[in-house]
Amino acid sequence: MIKTDRNFDDLTDRFAKNIYGSAKGEVRLAIVWEHLLRTLPQLTAGRPLRILDAGCGLGQMGLKLAKLGHELVLSDISEKMVNETKKLFENEACKSSVTFLHKPVQALSADELETFDLILFHAVLEWLADPEKTLHHVSSLIKSDGHLSLMFYNRDALVFRNLIRGNWRKAESDNLQGDEGGLTPYHPLSLDSVQSWLDQWGYKTLSRAGVRVIYDYMERRIRDKRPIEEIVRIEMKYAQHEPYLHMGRYLHVIAKKQPS
Repeated sequence: MIKTDRNFDDLTDRFAKNIYGSAKGEVRLAIVWEHLLRTLPQLTAGRPLRILDAGCGLGQMGLKLAKLGHELVLSDISEKMVNETKKLFENEACKSSVTFLHKPVQALSADELETFDLILFHAVLEWLADPEKTLHHVSSLIKSDGHLSLMFYNRDALVFRNLIRGNWRKAESDNLQGDEGGLTPYHPLSLDSVQSWLDQWGYKTLSRAGVRVIYDYMERRIRDKRPIEEIVRIEMKYAQHEPYLHMGRYLHVIAKKQPS
């Protein structure tokens, strides 16, 4: 049993180069950003929102939102990630109100921070020792009628990837949990499981999308020839449609917290 949440202090430089700085990272960021803007038009119109990016990584998504004039709180369990995020914002000379916190998400409280109009919880859930309990805690930080942007590693896509690679024993074992300290997510999650939690907690799901429903299955020699903009366009055409959304390496759910 995994007993501790994954802290990526040991891999910050590698993540910056191979994940966030790679084509697949750029595609992921672009798809999630486009899906957010389509689903929540208030991000580009109306009053500034209070937004928490819980598990902010290197801060790219937070920076996009800050440039739209929103008030940001960015937190991460990794001190190195937080420091790199600070550098990013300094280099961009962002004028929005931004707070940086080096804290695990479980240590964030409404008593200290108040509540938020929108919380981003992207690529964190699958790295937690207790994803359901932690997500429920995150929910307590969202205002009534506020929104949750949740992206998580898709268990069904992981099964399929093992099947098409011939790793049938792995796929059939139903044991897809990564080892503590490794690079396979601790808890890849199915859409049905996460959706059941949100339904139980009174959320209304506004939109769902698969992230990289095509890109990860393309031959490298073909996808490397395609411009990022063209890849994002075709991804977004299929990302929200059945059955393609279930093929995404990640799943992105945007939900609204209903009044109690």
